[in-house]
Amino acid sequence: MAKWSLPFLVTCGVLALVLSESRAAEQVPLDKIQDVIREGCEQILATQRPDGSLVLDPAHFDTDPGHRYCVGVVSLGVLSLQHALPHLKGETAARASEAVRKGLAWLSQQTPEQKTYSAGLAISALYQDRSNKYQRLIDDYAEMLILSQIPTGNDAGSWSYDLSPPLRLQAGQKDKPAVIYGRADNSNAQLAVLGLLLASQSGYQVPRKTWTLLRAHYMDHQNEDGGWGYAEGVRPGSYSSMTLASTISLAIADEMLFAGEHKQCEAPPPNRAVERGLQWIADNLNYDGMDTYAYYAMERLGILSGLSEFGGKAWFDEGAARLVKNRRYGAHNSTSQVGTAFAVLFLSRGLEPIIINKLKRTGDWNNDPYDIKHLTEYISTNFQRPKQWRLVTLNADVDFLLRVPILYISGHDEPLFTTVEKGKLKEYVEKGGTIFAMACCSKPEFDKKFRSILTELWPDGTLQPLPKNHPIYLTPKPLADRPELLGLALDKGQGRLGVIYSPNDLCCRWHVGGTRAKPAFDVGANIYFYVDSKEAKSGPGAAGAAAGGEKR
Repeated sequence: MAKWSLPFLVTCGVLALVLSESRAAEQVPLDKIQDVIREGCEQILATQRPDGSLVLDPAHFDTDPGHRYCVGVVSLGVLSLQHALPHLKGETAARASEAVRKGLAWLSQQTPEQKTYSAGLAISALYQDRSNKYQRLIDDYAEMLILSQIPTGNDAGSWSYDLSPPLRLQAGQKDKPAVIYGRADNSNAQLAVLGLLLASQSGYQVPRKTWTLLRAHYMDHQNEDGGWGYAEGVRPGSYSSMTLASTISLAIADEMLFAGEHKQCEAPPPNRAVERGLQWIADNLNYDGMDTYAYYAMERLGILSGLSEFGGKAWFDEGAARLVKNRRYGAHNSTSQVGTAFAVLFLSRGLEPIIINKLKRTGDWNNDPYDIKHLTEYISTNFQRPKQWRLVTLNADVDFLLRVPILYISGHDEPLFTTVEKGKLKEYVEKGGTIFAMACCSKPEFDKKFRSILTELWPDGTLQPLPKNHPIYLTPKPLADRPELLGLALDKGQGRLGVIYSPNDLCCRWHVGGTRAKPAFDVGANIYFYVDSKEAKSGPGAAGAAAGGEKR
């Protein structure tokens, strides 16, 4: 299976290395990307057997038990088709939907496969179904990963290839050791981490010790140049796929450990190891030298961290251009479609709509590092279609900002903008964008200054409290708790809302997340759906707003 190779929201210092929206890479036409997705799906669909299994690679399916990854390859096939469905049409879409249904049914009938790759991919596919009927199987695979994390020694915190069975299946195996720990590697670990992240989002309680051990592993095994290799003694030098995989895995561990410990509303100190990993990526990423497994790790890092670029290059545009031009899927031989599935995942996820940009600016812009990340995940999970968010600065062109319908601004202190930046904010709103702002912790310093900026930019407009029967409180979910929200309507109060403002805090609850944050998440979801509605766009100046968010 190794042949497949094939604090998280970083702070100001490293963002300077990876955020340069003013330098936009040439975009590949949407129809050409969707053609490649369709071609890849046809190749994946051709591997499905009558029992529902998607045999992407017979070498990992019809082989001896020690090298068998039946659940792993089927899960990868199902996952790639799940994400591709919004980009398929006609007969291909119908066949892909049926293949997903049959593939999930096949997975649900299998005894949990005791392989790390398989566990991570199975959780991902089962979670993507967005139903509760696979929760027990998700829990089983998560438990297997936790039981099999290497507890001591040089590889402590990581994973090898093999897993212990879940506890409910160990009763009949009392004469066998729970697990024999083999050599760990950062490829197995990435799939374990991504699986545990989704298991956690499904409601499974991953022990804190798991994340603590994981974090220590990556901190201890980072190379001097800032990158990571495959494993100590086996391809230990830094290279792209393992540095991408390890950077996102370490960032996830930080989020799981520190998002809930929000005792003071201020950004935590940066994780220097994450910064160094991102610096290595900015300096060394070689798109032409990577296979599609590395592309998969790259989109996981880009999407989960909200970064659109590495080293001044838009990661999706760079990867899509190569896949479209070369139809290069990275398959290792003529019978394997593993590389194809990773290519389909990269392209399909990269096309998911971006609905909110979070503004990085001078001052305390990031007191709640996970606020918009968690809000976007909540909207994705509860309203079926995956959504994304991004970090941006006002170095970007207004046309770039207008690709996304909402620009989010928050802070404690007085927000500071130059004359040029104020001009961009005004142009963004008047061409169809919506500013959504919030006084973090209800701080009066932010509130007073933000109101004065609005008066300066729109002297004929005023912030007005929205009535409690306003659509923003009603759709898609009528809110029991209707916090104070204010709106600034354009065209002397007769146009659409160009600014929506919360003088009270929601972002701290978004940052921490969990079930207690649900009422706050519902407010944020309603704001997004209102901004995206025809009603919100019907006023003067609305023509420039991007329906549904940026597609790339």
